[in-house]
Parts: sequence; C-alpha cells; structure tokens
Amino acid sequence: MPERNDEIGRAHIAEAVYSRKKRRFSAVWIVPIVALLIGLGMVYRSYSNQGPLITIRFKSAAGIEAGKSVVKYKDIVVGKVTDVAFAPDLGSVLVKVRMRKELKGVLREGTKFWIVHARLSVNAVEGLDTLLSGAYIAMEPSKTGQERRSFVGLEEPPIVKASTPGKHFVLEAYDKGSIQVGSPVYYKKLQAGSVTGYHLSPSGNLVLIDVFVRAPYSRYVTDTTRFWNASGIDATIGTNGVDIRTESLTSILVGGIAFDNFDIFGKGHPVEEGHHFNLFRDIKEAHRVNYQKALYFWVYFDESIRGLKEGAPVEFRGVKIGEVVNYFLMGDARTGDFKIPILIKIEPERFNLKGLEGNATTVNMDEKIFRLLVQKGFRAQLENASLITGDLLINLDFFPDAKPVKLGKKDGLYILPSVPATIESLKSNLQSILDRIAGIPFESLGKRFDHILDTLDNDTIPALNRSIHTLDDELVPAFRKLITHTDATMNELRKNYIDANAQIRKRMMRLIDEIQQTTRSIRNLSDYLQRHPESLIRGK
Repeated sequence: MPERNDEIGRAHIAEAVYSRKKRRFSAVWIVPIVALLIGLGMVYRSYSNQGPLITIRFKSAAGIEAGKSVVKYKDIVVGKVTDVAFAPDLGSVLVKVRMRKELKGVLREGTKFWIVHARLSVNAVEGLDTLLSGAYIAMEPSKTGQERRSFVGLEEPPIVKASTPGKHFVLEAYDKGSIQVGSPVYYKKLQAGSVTGYHLSPSGNLVLIDVFVRAPYSRYVTDTTRFWNASGIDATIGTNGVDIRTESLTSILVGGIAFDNFDIFGKGHPVEEGHHFNLFRDIKEAHRVNYQKALYFWVYFDESIRGLKEGAPVEFRGVKIGEVVNYFLMGDARTGDFKIPILIKIEPERFNLKGLEGNATTVNMDEKIFRLLVQKGFRAQLENASLITGDLLINLDFFPDAKPVKLGKKDGLYILPSVPATIESLKSNLQSILDRIAGIPFESLGKRFDHILDTLDNDTIPALNRSIHTLDDELVPAFRKLITHTDATMNELRKNYIDANAQIRKRMMRLIDEIQQTTRSIRNLSDYLQRHPESLIRGK
C-alpha cells in the first residue's frame, strides 16, 4: 500500500509539473509583450527626437499662451510654448518652451529671445502679421558661449542682429540729449548704423552711447574719425544768409549721430571693436582742432558784458586765437566800484609769433614781451559778434591812443588791460556833447535872437522894400529899353551876316569857291612837274 501511494503521488506531481510548463509558454502572452515592446520603442523614439526644454523669463507675457504660442526663427517655427507661470517672486513670468532638436547646439549664452507685437519703431512699423496670427516669441541664436537652458527675454527687439557684419563702438558724451535706442548713425548723410544702447560711465560723469556701424561703412572709422550729434536742425545766421543743416527727417524726430573724417586731422589708422570716441555737440565743434597748449590771462571790464558767454571767441583782428573760460563779479562795498574779471585762454598754436624765444611752444609768457606789447597799446575790447543775437566777443588789438597802464597780476596770471567798447565810447562822447549843449546859454541867445528879429521887422525889411520900389521905378524901364535895342541889333546882324540872302554871305561863298579852284590848279601843276620836270627848261 505504501508503495502504491508513492506511485500515485509521483504521478500527480509529474502532472502538476507538466501543467505548469504548459501555461508558461502560452501564446496569450505574446500580444501584450509585443505591444509593450512597441510602446517602449515609441517612447524611446519620441524621447530621443524631443528637443530641449528651456525657460525664458519675461517681465510680461502679453499675448503668449501655453499650447498655442510658438517660437520663430527666420519665420520658421522652432519651438512651442508648453507652460506660462509666475516666477516665485511674482515679479516676472516664466515661459517654458519645447525647442526643436536641431537647435540644441545654438541655445547658448548669447542667444536672445523677445516677444513680437505690432509696434511702431524708429524707422518702420514692425510685427503687423501678429494682428492676425497673434504674438509669438522670436529668437536670435548664438554659437558662442556655454550651453544654457534658462534665458532672460529682451523687452525690445535687438537693434542689430549678431549676424550683421560691422563693428561696435562707444561714444562718450556729457549728456544723452535726444539720442534714443535705434537712432540712426550717418556717414555723409547715408545711414551707416544705429544706436544700440546707452548707460552711465562708472564715474557717473559721462554717458556712454553704444553704436553699431555696419560694413562697409565700418572700415571708414579710424582713430581720427569725429562723431557728432546730428539731432534736430542746425541753423546758422551769418553774412552769407541763413545756413540750415540736418541729416534727415528721422534725425529731427528721434535724434541721430553722424561721423566723418576731416583732412585737417590727417589720415587715421583702423580701430578695433569697442574703441571709444568723443561725441561732439555739432559738426562745428567736431571740426574744431583741439590745441594742447594754452596761455591764460585776466581781463577787467567796467561796462556790462551781457551777451558774453563762456566759450565766446577771443579774436585778434578777426582771427580767433582763444576763448572765454570764466567770469564773475567783483566789487568794493565801501567805494561802490565794481569790476568783472574775465579769464580768457589764448592758444599759441593758432598763430606764429616771432621773437617769443620758444614761448609759442610753452605755457608761459615772457614778461618782457608782454610788457612791450602793452606799452604799444595792446588792449582787449568787447565787440558784437552778431547784431541779431546780441552775442559778444573779446577783440584784441593795438590802440596807440590808449592810456598807459601799470602791468599787474592776479592769482599768478597777467592782467591784460582793456579799453571801453565802441558803443561805450560813443556813449561817453555823446554824454560829453550833451554836457556841452547843456552849457550853451539858450536863454540869452533867445533874447538876442528876439532883438534881431525886431530889428529886421522895424528897420531892415522896410528899407529893403523901399529899395525894391526904387528898382521897379528906375531900373526896370531902362532895362526894358536895353533889351529892345539889343533885339534890333541882333536882327540887323542876322539880316546882314547870318541869313542866306545876306550880301556879305554871298561874297564869302564866292571867295571860298575861287580859293578852291586856285588850290586845284596848283595841285594839277605840281603833279605835272613831278611827271615832266624837263618842262621847266624846254617848256610844255
């Protein structure tokens, strides 16, 4: 019995083992296994073809919607917005974008993103297509810098694309003026670039304006190139009329910058990217030569200097040799005397003066030469620079009749003597004339004049009338008789000598005819003797 039971048990175990093996290889499992493998393949393929997920931070995501808005580059969709959410500080918006795989290599530090809306820019109307399709995110890829997946979006589109050939430069100015981002940069009135930005210098004393000059204009920028503010209208009133200058209508509205190379500064050398230049106020200042040496003097004036400004020219016989640096008012409360010291700068490199013994190349003035010039009447005088604007300038010249002065100094600088302005001299002379006129005794002169008039009325005029009556009674009849005799004499003269029927006239005419005939006969005889001289001996 026990053996039989063991056999029956082994038989059951064998059948169970056979049944288990049969279920493990069942065909029912093939379908789900294949489906699982296909799903895993699709997931792998989708993951391997999926582009990177990036995050862009904007201050505002106006017009951007998750699942609808796209990212474009050269009008080709290169990404799609997957999510729009607030940043943890709620001060900005984080936009998540799934980019295309082929753009993975250009998502670097220099890559730029910005939202495109319909907007009016400096030079054109942009983004009109967004009125129908909605706002989208534009990008400008970069191949430099490290790869990144987080970016800060631009508030405004970049003025210059990174692929545009050209050079960036920095202009230094005292203030920004009317220059705006996007303001044009001109070369010979051709638009050669744009303003890309501006910021304060580290010291805070200057404004640094970033400009981009595209090729081929960038090759004309050298170390002697001058940049100037071309905003608005530059109008000059001179002896030749009104000169109005402007670069373009755009520069009038939104400002502009111009640059050029002037022959006076010589041929320059090419400069590298990021070179700094001074930004001059206008073309006149840009064309001005910056002299390195200067002589400083004080000039005192007693009269009003209204119209004189800092930077006003200092001229010698119409040639500019310097400018006004500063001035202030100085007075004495006890005496009530007031003077206006004016500090002027003379640039000796502007002229060639013999006898200076090298002083033209230094910043010192030989006292002997200066004293000699002052003794010869070298003086300063205020003059009108423009009758229209009322601006003044300081004219230096020799005034031989000027009063001798003692040479002085203030703060170590020589005091250049001055003479009154022409208008002040006229005022002084006019006042002197008025004083003399005031000293004339008009009252006594009036009494004497009244006495003379009385004498004329009572004595002179009656006597003159009597003389006139005498002339009428005596001289006029005699004069008439003389005229009558003269007329008779002239008629007789005309009848006997001048008229065509006068006897003496006829006789004179006959005499003239006879003289002409005689003359003609003598001429014929002379001609004959010249041809036949032998006739004097032989006869005719």
